[in-house]
Amino acid sequence: MEEANVKIVRAIYAAWNREQFPGPLELLDPDIEYVNPPDAVEPGTRRGLEEFERATAKTMEGWETWDMELESLKSHGDHVAVVVTYRARGRTSGVEVTGRESALWTLRDGRAIRYAWFRGPDDAEGVLSEDV
Repeated sequence: MEEANVKIVRAIYAAWNREQFPGPLELLDPDIEYVNPPDAVEPGTRRGLEEFERATAKTMEGWETWDMELESLKSHGDHVAVVVTYRARGRTSGVEVTGRESALWTLRDGRAIRYAWFRGPDDAEGVLSEDV
């Protein structure tokens, strides 16, 4: 099951890198939660595919490009902790940025039911360690 969960998360990121947001609908639960960190521009939790799609679209508004490279995926039960390197270019400014962040995905029955992203590359794995 853990290997299947990693495969699902990889497929979602592959779709995002093709600018297909919110991702393959067959891999996202209709009631998926999208969790922003407390210090995000729009903190809090959004629920459902419509809100998930709105959140990803809002994130992309300011960026002409946004590419993510998966550095690592660590699976434990229904959870997959991901570390990514992102490269982006501002839509208006043209400024290019590179950074690292992490996310903690929760999956059930072959679909992502929760996506929580974190600013720090070690944050998701830390939460995974605390919760398990």
